[in-house]
Amino acid sequence: MAAPDPVQLSDRVYYLPGGVNMAIVRGEDDQAVLVDTGQDKEAGRTLRKACETLGLAPVAIVNTHAHADHYGGNNYLTRNLNLPVYAPPFEASIMRDPYFEPVYLYSGAKPLRELTSKWLLAKPSPVDHLLKVGGLELAHTPLDILDTSGHAHVHYSVVVDDVLIAADALFGPSVLEKYPLPFGQDIGRQIESATLLAGTDVRVTLPGHGDPSDDLGALIDVNVAAFKRAADTVADACDGATTDDVLRRSCDTLGIELTDLPRYHLNRCVVLGYLEYLRESGRVEVRLADNRLLWHANSAA
Repeated sequence: MAAPDPVQLSDRVYYLPGGVNMAIVRGEDDQAVLVDTGQDKEAGRTLRKACETLGLAPVAIVNTHAHADHYGGNNYLTRNLNLPVYAPPFEASIMRDPYFEPVYLYSGAKPLRELTSKWLLAKPSPVDHLLKVGGLELAHTPLDILDTSGHAHVHYSVVVDDVLIAADALFGPSVLEKYPLPFGQDIGRQIESATLLAGTDVRVTLPGHGDPSDDLGALIDVNVAAFKRAADTVADACDGATTDDVLRRSCDTLGIELTDLPRYHLNRCVVLGYLEYLRESGRVEVRLADNRLLWHANSAA
């Protein structure tokens, strides 16, 4: 399959469309900053070739969070181009030791071998600088780092001029239709982060998955609606059910078929995130009975 051509979003921002959107920020002196690097070395090569096509020399990588599909190209790029990597705190630990991702998906135990494919286990990446919320200048170009945590425990988005590189703080509508239980690790913060982005003055928004949008408000609305629909679905399954029963009922309601072990564990992680969110908001409670952990709707909610 031919590599995608870079698509220009503004004077300084390009992106490579694909399963994961990767961004290129043109700085001064024909330099470039890469924002997220895709799944693997092929994605890294694609980014490198795109920069060559644009006549740009990459000088740094900014990663928004530590899910394998967003930093998997780092290993190739750092080895071949010696690029410094900027990443959020906490997420940096996972990038340096990616085994943490399948471990946490398997509740802390040695993970099933099916959870150690490149989809969930990227190659290690150095992290040279921890990102901070606020202004950052790379390649003589100002970037604004926003805290949009929730999809990942620490998740940052990037604003360049009038472009919001949202990464997985927001998903395109077609992605939400395909994946009606959108991945999140802290659902309360995920909803809060999406809502707070409404105050961002930008012309175009690039989600991590899906097409760019020139209507940030509408994109936020469809994401928050999807998060809340998923929360209601999970809550409806809590009638004294185990976590696995909540997962099964939620998937049945949303038309999700779990056909492999990685998808099962990813969706189970999401359901646990929703259950804790619902518990924090008083909508469900958890009880132990007969050596089982059971989720109940809170009748007082």
